[in-house]
Amino acid sequence: MRAQPYLSLLDFHGGLRLGLLASFFTLFGPQLSLPAQDEGGKGEGQKQGEEAARAKPAYDLVGWGQLKPVKGNEGFFEFACTAREKGRWRKLKTFVKLSDDLKVLADSRVELSEFKKDDKVYALGKNREDTSVSPMGLSVTYYRIIGVQALLRGKGIQVNKEYRDRKDKAVRWLDMLVETNDGQLEVTFFEQKGYRVEVSKRTLLLSRMPAEASLITSNSKGLYAFVLGKKSDERPDTGRKSDAKKPVFSTTRVIVLDPVAVKLGLYQKLYN
Repeated sequence: MRAQPYLSLLDFHGGLRLGLLASFFTLFGPQLSLPAQDEGGKGEGQKQGEEAARAKPAYDLVGWGQLKPVKGNEGFFEFACTAREKGRWRKLKTFVKLSDDLKVLADSRVELSEFKKDDKVYALGKNREDTSVSPMGLSVTYYRIIGVQALLRGKGIQVNKEYRDRKDKAVRWLDMLVETNDGQLEVTFFEQKGYRVEVSKRTLLLSRMPAEASLITSNSKGLYAFVLGKKSDERPDTGRKSDAKKPVFSTTRVIVLDPVAVKLGLYQKLYN
């Protein structure tokens, strides 16, 4: 006999564990349509597609940090970030030029009611199973996700599956699928077992959805963002000699990050 769960999640085990860089390329890059395989071997189109799939992402900048507009240089931003380079994250100061066809996603804090049926959700927590025997001799197992630091839903979310909390190695990113939400979220997780997700007042509830470019362009004080960019020959005129050495990148893809989640260190756990 199993206790009625509040939430059930589906852990997508057995899938390919792609690197963060490759994951973002999959997210933003075009999808390839491959022709059918020729008899006796692979078709030329399929071979080319496989080679393209193995190619490195076409981004010179993959980083997250603070974007601040450059005064007197419309479209240019200073970007003090943690950037991915040769498989590692390092600190970098650069300039970013927003492209005319900029596409923006934005993280925002939401209520639990925003999580809907069939939403794919990522939880930062740990799964636990407790079995007890009732006075009538019936065995009851309670399936729970406990110590939940964050729940994320929405577009283009990629998590670091290798992350483990330093204080508790059982805490990790869990893939889940929402079944119902009637005030107490029910999900499917790990071999279709129903789990109750224990959400507290301290749990970060975030939704990532498309946003207008004006969210960035009209911001005069700066904001935190994840940026994918390519090297650019355009350079802002700041009048400072030190800026001449800073690399410049153009971008068409920006994710605006939630400032509270930044302050609480969530994105280090999500990306690093």
